[in-house]
Amino acid sequence: MAAFRRTDNLPAPLTTFVGRRQELGEIGASLEQARLVTLTGAGGAGKSRLALEVAARRTEHHQDGVWLVELAGLADPVLVAHTVAGVLDVPEQGGRAQSAVLTERLRDCDMLIFLDSCEHLLDPVAQLVQDLLAGCRGLRVLITSRERLGVTGETLWPVAGLSAPPDGVGEAGTAQGFDAVRLFLDRATAADPGFRLTASNAAAVADICRRLDGLPLAIELAAARVNSLGVEQISRRLDNRFGLLAVESRDALPHHRTLRGVVEWSYRMLSTPERELFDRLAVFAGSFGEESAEAVAGGPDGPGDIADLLPRLVDKSLVTVVPGHGAPRYRLLETLRAYGLERLGDGEGAEPLRARHAAHFLDLAEQAWDRYRGPDQPDCLDRLEAEHSNLRAALDRLLTTRDFEGAVRLAGALAPFWDLRGHYAEGHVWLDRALSADAVTSPEGRVRALNGLATLAVIQGDLPRATSACAEAVELSRRVGDLRGLAYALQYLGFAAVCADELDRAVERLEQSLVVARESADLWLVGWSYQFLTTAQLARHDYEPARMLAEAAYTALRQTGEPESLAWACLTHAMATWTMGGGEGTDAKVAEALRRFWGLKARWGLAEVFCLTGQIAVGRGNRERGAALLGAAEALREAAGVALLPFLAEFVSAAAAKGRAVLGARSFDAAWECGRAWSMDTAARAVAEELRLPAPRPYDDEQAVEAAESAEPPAEAATLGKEGEYWAVTHGGHVFHLKDTLGVGYLSRLLREPDRELLALDLAGADPEAVLGDAGPVLDAQAKAQYRHRLGELADDLEEAERWSDAGRAERARCEIDALTEQLAAAVGLGGRDRRAASATERARLNVTKALKSAIRRITREDPVLGRHLERSVRTGTYCCYAPDPATRIAWRF
Repeated sequence: MAAFRRTDNLPAPLTTFVGRRQELGEIGASLEQARLVTLTGAGGAGKSRLALEVAARRTEHHQDGVWLVELAGLADPVLVAHTVAGVLDVPEQGGRAQSAVLTERLRDCDMLIFLDSCEHLLDPVAQLVQDLLAGCRGLRVLITSRERLGVTGETLWPVAGLSAPPDGVGEAGTAQGFDAVRLFLDRATAADPGFRLTASNAAAVADICRRLDGLPLAIELAAARVNSLGVEQISRRLDNRFGLLAVESRDALPHHRTLRGVVEWSYRMLSTPERELFDRLAVFAGSFGEESAEAVAGGPDGPGDIADLLPRLVDKSLVTVVPGHGAPRYRLLETLRAYGLERLGDGEGAEPLRARHAAHFLDLAEQAWDRYRGPDQPDCLDRLEAEHSNLRAALDRLLTTRDFEGAVRLAGALAPFWDLRGHYAEGHVWLDRALSADAVTSPEGRVRALNGLATLAVIQGDLPRATSACAEAVELSRRVGDLRGLAYALQYLGFAAVCADELDRAVERLEQSLVVARESADLWLVGWSYQFLTTAQLARHDYEPARMLAEAAYTALRQTGEPESLAWACLTHAMATWTMGGGEGTDAKVAEALRRFWGLKARWGLAEVFCLTGQIAVGRGNRERGAALLGAAEALREAAGVALLPFLAEFVSAAAAKGRAVLGARSFDAAWECGRAWSMDTAARAVAEELRLPAPRPYDDEQAVEAAESAEPPAEAATLGKEGEYWAVTHGGHVFHLKDTLGVGYLSRLLREPDRELLALDLAGADPEAVLGDAGPVLDAQAKAQYRHRLGELADDLEEAERWSDAGRAERARCEIDALTEQLAAAVGLGGRDRRAASATERARLNVTKALKSAIRRITREDPVLGRHLERSVRTGTYCCYAPDPATRIAWRF
């Protein structure tokens, strides 16, 4: 179409584009399939920057170009079509609607229009886009908005924050693998060229990126402060993020300048009921379900129908849907939550709302307590895990407002959850805080909390605290006639005695607990008294009584249907039979324990399954596997903060001595250390192999994923260093030298900054020839036609050769096709248009690409493995990048 002489009006990016490699490709693919793609997301999520990068990569796909229309500064909805027409140089026609004029002019165009920031003009934009797409077959539209258009055929692409390190990730090497950290480093280095990620500041940088939800705008504003504040200070001051990140970006649009401006822009577009619900939802910590939102934020005094309002906030990108199975869960990004809490704090209803939140989650925890000792246990655990952040907030609120009765009840109800899911230290702290308050609380709630504290303390090896908590629970439960509380307290008094190796005292207490448990008619308590008596007899090496007690425990607990108790019963039964010679019955019980603990994600139970299987493996002669499983059990106990029982320590020492006697101390200890580094999945597979079981499904746990990743084979090492007029390359014990050229210099720069995309023009900044040199001839129309005709002939020749299985002829055709394609690409854009010979960016792209490919070919001749890795990992074009290929792992050193 002759009217459009330029091919785009996209601004040259002022900063490097960091991360989102996968999104770029997938959004581009979506534009091949769909004619309308809308990028949605919260303010500051980087929608516009991502869309701009997508648009820049599409310029060669559309004959009539890619055109950006910025709508953020437009207030009058009537002017939407006129603004688009102004960008495209389409004049007005008196008496005709501008949308009709646009549709007529663009009817035969092959074009992409990028409409940026449409959320405040949804209706007019939707109407215009619908008209244009209906009348213009070759038109595609890319939208950025905080809310969908709602047009038929619209493909939504939610844009979340950049990947940020989870809790516990604070090492420099690990943190740098996340896009949010890489963005922070890129922008911090721009603000302070001397800034580097180090072992001392990596944890603070990771914390900043995590608490800012990976939002690019917030991270850039935080990084801009490193020249005046250290990262540790920035991290500490994030509770006042709107004051801290009030640095203006000098953007022409006021609502893009500060973090507060971005959030307020979205908030002002909400209706009154939507604003009220948004403010109220800020009281939730972490994610929440619709039922909880209704209970806390709804009611007679609420903003309206929560089931209707909540999806509307999701559509406006102010509430995020948390991925997962089952009923949907929602959350506010921390920055949005901070704004909501600020708004909530200004109103009169904040305290009643927080009280309602605490009461709701106290009720939820107590309902879980009532259902915990039965077949519903897994559902209870999953629900409490999902609500753990809210439960913490409720506990903190109850303690802060001195509602110690509520705090004791809530902490006591959560004790089984903290136990099974391995939150021993955290649960211990909460229970201590609730119980140590000088306040009168109900005896029933206090006994439950004391018994919960005793459970966690004895598992951690804190026997004095466990014994004192049990003693108080025994005295209090006897005083009020609480038989269930008394039986439980006596059980843990006995178990603490087992751990202290006071075995006669342990048996005495546990036999008392069995009497009280029978009197209470609680089958669960009866089964656990038998269970603890089994451990006492194992510790005394009375194996036949232990086996009989284990069978009684298994019989009783099987009737309760509670998975955790049955898993422990299986494990102690297996241990008792193993001490007496083992057999198929032992393997079957260990297998059942593994299956049940695995389904509950019970880390302590799994550690003991690994431990027992390791001993079994050593006894059967599989000593390397046995040593590794013993090491895996030890590491898992340490990670969970669990103490090893004295009699189990004896068993482990005996197995280790047997293994070392045959393998030798060095080999056995090496296998043990190898097992300590195993992921949960690897250890479980080893158990399955030893017991001839199918491998369990992957352990769905962040820590397990991290461990599995760390267990991958180490990357091969390679070095690249300058030595005078040569570059020295080492890999796999092989050393070779390359003559210094521009391409090797460019390659060195890319390798030093993996995953960072560098503009070819910047990469060649010190090399005038790369910008000013001849980029090759521009083909005229006749030459292009000849090239394409020959390529068509070769394609037919190749098809015929393959049909007749003529390998030589097919290879010759492929070689000529590759050569012609390379020649054509040097002078012609991918869309078939002449390249802009006068463009410095285009000349840099061609010359830097040529130099890099030449350097990689030289390396390939010397070291094909290294060359193949670089061919797969180095991307060239307007932007160049070293994105390490995971299939050919190389760790570069300089």
